[in-house]
Amino acid sequence: MLKRLIQFATSEIVLWSAGLFALYFLGSSGTEGTVCLFAGLGLERCWGCGLGHAVHDAMHFEFAHSVAHHPFGIPVLLTLLYRIYQLAIPHLQTKPPWTSNS
Repeated sequence: MLKRLIQFATSEIVLWSAGLFALYFLGSSGTEGTVCLFAGLGLERCWGCGLGHAVHDAMHFEFAHSVAHHPFGIPVLLTLLYRIYQLAIPHLQTKPPWTSNS
């Protein structure tokens, strides 16, 4: 049981979904509460932070801000959403056990 729980918690679909969920609610301004090493060292520009903020802004439909943070924010968001969709398809096509007639 614990092994299945760990496998589920570390599965790709859960990790990508949790990452996007966290980015959606992450504040777009400032570096408060960041885990970025470069921001912690006082550097203002970090490609990773810029990409994270760009994805955050794209999820909030602020496309001009997204492109200003990082030009690949929107393509990365679309790629991640498509990957989550690909991973969810097998789960959506199987019938739940309680719907069987046997």
